[in-house]
Amino acid sequence: MRRTIISLFALAALAGHGGLAHAEDPPAMVGRISSVQGQVTLVGDGDPTAASLNWPVTADSHINTAGGARAEFRVGSTAVRLDGDSDLEITGMDDDLLRLRLNYGSVSIRVRSPELLRDFELSTPQARITLLAPGVVRVDVERQPDTSQISVLAGSARVDGAGSSVVVNNGRHVDLTAEDVRTSVARRDGFDVWAEDRDRLDSATTTTRYVSSGVTGYEELDRNGLWTDSVDYGPLWTPRNVAIDWAPYRDGRWIWLAPWGWTWVDNAPWGYAPSHYGRWVLVERRWRWAPGRPAGRPVWAPALVGWVGGNGGPQHAGPGPGPGLGWYPLSPRDRFVPNYRVSSDYERRVTWTHNGQPLAPRGEVHGHRDGLTMLPREQFEGRRNVNVGRGTAWQPPANFVRPVTPVAPPQPRLPYRPLSTDQGDRGDRDHDGIPDRFERGERRQDRPGPGRTITAPAQPQAVPAQPPPGRISTLAPNQFGRPDTPTQTINPNDMRLELRPRFNPGPPGPPRPQAPQPQPVMPQPVLQVSPPPPPPQPPRAAPAQREQREQREPRENRDHRRNDNPRAAER
Repeated sequence: MRRTIISLFALAALAGHGGLAHAEDPPAMVGRISSVQGQVTLVGDGDPTAASLNWPVTADSHINTAGGARAEFRVGSTAVRLDGDSDLEITGMDDDLLRLRLNYGSVSIRVRSPELLRDFELSTPQARITLLAPGVVRVDVERQPDTSQISVLAGSARVDGAGSSVVVNNGRHVDLTAEDVRTSVARRDGFDVWAEDRDRLDSATTTTRYVSSGVTGYEELDRNGLWTDSVDYGPLWTPRNVAIDWAPYRDGRWIWLAPWGWTWVDNAPWGYAPSHYGRWVLVERRWRWAPGRPAGRPVWAPALVGWVGGNGGPQHAGPGPGPGLGWYPLSPRDRFVPNYRVSSDYERRVTWTHNGQPLAPRGEVHGHRDGLTMLPREQFEGRRNVNVGRGTAWQPPANFVRPVTPVAPPQPRLPYRPLSTDQGDRGDRDHDGIPDRFERGERRQDRPGPGRTITAPAQPQAVPAQPPPGRISTLAPNQFGRPDTPTQTINPNDMRLELRPRFNPGPPGPPRPQAPQPQPVMPQPVLQVSPPPPPPQPPRAAPAQREQREQREPRENRDHRRNDNPRAAER
């Protein structure tokens, strides 16, 4: 008996632990401001702010419209529209749950998902409205004193109030006060026409072939981009009308949104869904959004980016100036690590998958991220909104150290006598940044060849020690025949080292034009090595030349040449 009781307590504890783990997760659904006309104010967990496109709408948000203004926000496939002089509260929002309260004004709500019907609710000071079928419901509060007016324009709804419950079908209207319920025929006005026009914009969308209708903002993708299919990533969406150097998360702003933290608000009309779902991938030099094919319902994320600097993001960066903070879009092979408390189930759901399977990482180079954008760290202090201008490219701060291996500057060249006028073998031939032997001033044995002139080398002389890299000191007085000059430090980038021959120059002669390589100023004895002319009359080679040729040719070749040449046989 005692063992049974202990087992029951253990099971209860495990069940409670699992409930707490899921209770820690933030809502998986977050709405967006999808249309703003006139003065619209949004109040969230901070100060009131002017509502703007793609601003996130969460539970406890409060939307207020001035006279003549209109606003729309969407959650998945559900659209909520406010007319002028209205006040609406969002009291609950999550998977298949949407609860609203209209304090005054007019609202039009279109619900397409049958899964939302069970947990959809709209309350007014006089009534509580639930939906029995997908459709459109229009509610007005305080347009007449102490009265709620409900019109069902599609589907059916249940209205509870004044001590009764009424089912309102398509095309019917109900006036409800604290004591009375009256029904009539529904009528449309300009606000309803505007709502219907908004519905027609996405009625023929093909995006739902590739993306779940639970992805908030999906309706903007069809008219702003093109869908293709990839073997590796599944469906890919490419935005239209973007700059050639455009990158995700580079045109918008960062805002602080509890409980997620730093949240991205994109400026593009289509920017909501690609910023909070799926991943971005660079294919054929163009950014393409890969929504994946998740096995379950999509999960909203504040921004699917990786952070550079600040120990994992701005919320971990210390106060005061410091290295810049950067971010880059995550690829399908990158893991998203939330900076807020979540359960393991949440992490599994937010992981990018294709046909239910995540992509294995390939060991990418983390020092070179495509689409990296950086800003000064102090801009993220105080949880203020951080505006990111359009086309802001990666600009490292002044104190940013690039992760490259430092390379010392090459040593200055030693004075030497030119060995040949041929310059084809000079310089850094392999372009590896390291001077080759000849570039460093080391002598290389020349080989005689046809038509090649060799200058006899001068006698070797002592060469002074080399100065440290980056500094070139003038030579000591009278060294190499130079006049007495004081020692000074010269920047090698501001001058070109002149190479002089190692002997005292003769009397000054006429000026010479500047040449790429120094030429000897004194005549030198030369040896002319010329190839034998074509047979049958080759010139008689000098003994030294013949000896060199015999060392290079096999004996059987020379015997064969003598037999072919009668004059050679006579010798």
